[in-house]
Amino acid sequence: MMWYVLFGLGVLVVAGLAFYLGQILFQLRAQQRRQQQALLVHLQKQAEHQQYLLDSILLIGKATLEQQCELSEAALRIWVLLENLQPDLAQSSRWPGLFAMYDCVKAMPTHEARKELDKKELRRQDHLRQQTEIQLKESIETDIRGLLELLQQRH
Repeated sequence: MMWYVLFGLGVLVVAGLAFYLGQILFQLRAQQRRQQQALLVHLQKQAEHQQYLLDSILLIGKATLEQQCELSEAALRIWVLLENLQPDLAQSSRWPGLFAMYDCVKAMPTHEARKELDKKELRRQDHLRQQTEIQLKESIETDIRGLLELLQQRH
């Protein structure tokens, strides 16, 4: 009789442990599914962001080649977008015109900070920017055409 009690108790312990293990496995699988879903959402957002960066570069580049965007503004915007899209593409030696224009204007104040400059400094900066645009026009346009061609191949 004692063996039946011990056997029954053993069966209950094993059943309890099996149930507990089943619950832990169920929770583990649910956690893995949540992590996979979160990863998929993250990857999709990352892909959408990359596509946004690419589309923005293509749009600004085309607008610049059609003289709808100033060279200095295009260089500044494209360079920052390119650094975020694919840092290894943002090399001064690969796009010397774009980089030279970007390097010229990157520290110039914009928006409210520009409005706070005195007129003499504002004219000096505008003159420097305009002269740099004139000097680098062909090089910038060549760089933009090359960059657009490269990115459209990957697009």
